[in-house]
Amino acid sequence: MAFRKAERKQVKLKIGISAPSGAGKTYSALLIAHGICGNWDDIAVIDTENGSAELYSDLGSYSVESITPPFSPEKYINAIKEAEMAGFKVLIIDSLSHAWTGEGGLLDMQDKAVKASKSGNSFTAWREVTPAHNKLVDTILQSDLDIIVTTRAKAEYVVTDDNGKKGYKKIGLAPVFRDGLEYELTTFFDMTQEHIATASKDRTGLFDKGFVPTEETGKALNDWRNQGTALVCEVCKKPMPFSLYKKIKEAYGFACCSKECKEKYLAMQSEKAEKPEEKPKKAAKKAEEKAEQK
Repeated sequence: MAFRKAERKQVKLKIGISAPSGAGKTYSALLIAHGICGNWDDIAVIDTENGSAELYSDLGSYSVESITPPFSPEKYINAIKEAEMAGFKVLIIDSLSHAWTGEGGLLDMQDKAVKASKSGNSFTAWREVTPAHNKLVDTILQSDLDIIVTTRAKAEYVVTDDNGKKGYKKIGLAPVFRDGLEYELTTFFDMTQEHIATASKDRTGLFDKGFVPTEETGKALNDWRNQGTALVCEVCKKPMPFSLYKKIKEAYGFACCSKECKEKYLAMQSEKAEKPEEKPKKAAKKAEEKAEQK
């Protein structure tokens, strides 16, 4: 292992949009997706909202796959894999909230685990459910697709204490999903009923005030991503998919796109290790040649 200069790579975008019903999260996700890739045929939607994604089919020829109860994490994972295999570039998951609160979702799985246990301990039951949650989130993060996830929003409250009198105060809206989802994504937008989006989490630095999402939002995100260094094989310099690059880099400490490139890389490193004095010898030889010429 060795330190190296920090360098931003051309990673896949993972965007979140949280909004109450009617705020326009599906429509906004479609516009952002088209801004990212520029072609409706390259966009797919996983729809759990009773066909709401198809209400905007006049926008363009995007594709839709509906998920019906039970909303198990495995169904989402399989649909993501299908979108990858089909060659889409941007996937919208509308919405991820059903995987949390829907029939057969994570909370439902946890409730059944509690009832099936002898202790009835709800905290212990999460040991069975958390791996399914983590697998779903990891599948989203490691996908070779740009992904936009939408979630429903709920009112968020804090407990107040006014001279010993307990109460609750509404402080805003929170995504209907397990806490911490927004911190896993590139950018996370909260939307109001007035269709105004603000970034509660933003790694791009592009969104410092409220705005109405449009295709320009997606174009800005795509431009930001393209400013990063391309993910390429360190031997032949061919572009590599994000998931493969990450997997190989973690396994070997370097990125290669094939067995042949791996063997070439190892051979080059072995050659360098066997000839540590080669450069000093060449320098000395050049100095001798110059001295002789004089």
